[in-house]
Amino acid sequence: MFGVIRMLVNIVFGVIELLLTLRFIFKFFVVNAGTPFVAWTYGASASLVSPFARILPDLKLGGFVIDFSTLVALVVFALVGGLILQVFSYVGPRYYNRDGYEQ
Repeated sequence: MFGVIRMLVNIVFGVIELLLTLRFIFKFFVVNAGTPFVAWTYGASASLVSPFARILPDLKLGGFVIDFSTLVALVVFALVGGLILQVFSYVGPRYYNRDGYEQ
C-alpha cells in the first residue's frame, strides 16, 4: 500500500517539476508564447507558480530572462515532495532480512 502511495507521489511531483522546468526553460530563452505547446505549458504551470509570483523580480540578461518565481516554485515543490516521501518512509512497513537487520 505505501509503495503505491510513494510511487504516486513520485509521479505527481515528477510531472509538476517537469512542467516547471519546461516553463523556466521557455521563459529563459524567451520562446514564442503563441506556440500551442508553450501556451499549454504556461497555462498548466500558471497555478503552480502563482503563489510565488512577485516574490523576486525577473532578471533580464541580454536576450534571456531568469524567472525567479519559477525557480522558487521548483525548490518548494521538490522539498514538499521529498518531505512527503520521508513521512511515508517512516510510517510505512519495515522489512527485515533473515539476520534480523532492517533492509
